[in-house]
Amino acid sequence: MNEKRILIAEDDIISANLLRDSLTSSGFQVTLAENGRKAMEYYSQNPFPIVITDYDMPEMNGSQLIDYLKEKEEEPIIIVLTNHSETSLIIEIMKKGIFDYLVKPIESEELSLKLNHAIEIYEMRRLDRITKREREIRLEGHLDWNKWKERAGGSGKFKNVNQNLFESLKTSFNQGTGFGALVSLLKIVADTAQKVGDNYQIDTGLMDLIHVNSEMAEKALTTFSEIEYILNGNIEMEKVSLRDIYEDIEKIITNISPFLPIRNNHIYLSEKKSSFENFELNINRAYLEAAITEIILNACKFSSSDSSIHIVNYIERNSFVISIYNSPVLDADRIEGIPLPYENLVFEPFFRLTKFVYDEYKTLDFGLGLTKVESILKKFNGKVEIKNIIDHLNHKTKPTTKVLCRISLPIV
Repeated sequence: MNEKRILIAEDDIISANLLRDSLTSSGFQVTLAENGRKAMEYYSQNPFPIVITDYDMPEMNGSQLIDYLKEKEEEPIIIVLTNHSETSLIIEIMKKGIFDYLVKPIESEELSLKLNHAIEIYEMRRLDRITKREREIRLEGHLDWNKWKERAGGSGKFKNVNQNLFESLKTSFNQGTGFGALVSLLKIVADTAQKVGDNYQIDTGLMDLIHVNSEMAEKALTTFSEIEYILNGNIEMEKVSLRDIYEDIEKIITNISPFLPIRNNHIYLSEKKSSFENFELNINRAYLEAAITEIILNACKFSSSDSSIHIVNYIERNSFVISIYNSPVLDADRIEGIPLPYENLVFEPFFRLTKFVYDEYKTLDFGLGLTKVESILKKFNGKVEIKNIIDHLNHKTKPTTKVLCRISLPIV
């Protein structure tokens, strides 16, 4: 779990502040709520992984808050604080399905042990949810493809070719289902073509689709060949200073500046640190530039209008990290950014979250761009992750969703 965030519901101000100070010194990000109702308000704005609640509170007590939290689809780890040590009350509390309880006064060591265990449990639940949702998404995609084939007439002859079918085919190709749909398209041609003398007469719309999507399939095959070479080929590597990498990022931003007016976006790059000159990466410079370009263009493509994209470079342990933040736009399905179940799926070939194609950005817009990016970074023993984060920096407004793409490359 990257965010060690805890919500504490405690009406005793002195106890709450002591608890906050103790947990903050241990690396937790603590939010205090003076009662259950306030805790419910904070949680509804931005769910917390762990909630510590007093049992006896005004307005809304701990029992009522627990009932509210247990109704959530992704319920937090709940720890209850109480002044009571009666066995009957403890049993009543535990029956609500909470993680654990603590009887006041609280011992720091005991609380620390319980929280570390709580973090482990939360991460296990989180990974379990991701795995289950990924399986569901893959199954949905398989069922959607079968339904499409049935609608297209996969079980029989195609007597009527209409505009709705053309639009379905266009959408299918644009979303990257490509090769399977191409087979169905050729079957439509075979079933609808009329023989005139020694020639066959084919519908103009179908022929146009064949031309357009054969080119798309060719591009996809070319990209697959590139990915195979990246992973298995003998790519020439060189040691490049972090200063030079930083300057390459500056050039990339300059090169893609003509695309920024499309959504009126702005790109901000963190300052170059003097220490960058003292460290190197073992990479292929051209391939790394291609990967960073693809990611920044994707950030532009899926950012809301008039928003900013921030690129932050820093050294973390023995790695050079490039973090790219953008403000995502809601798509037609009301999906914002990269929801939790999609964090791994977005790197799979042909997987796309959106139904739309953005030709003006000149990216690999059929679900192979991030596959190629991940392959490049793996070649350099690096990592890439893309996920939603919650931005709390602006205290005047409620927390907002940002998309973070984080590249990590080992320093040699």
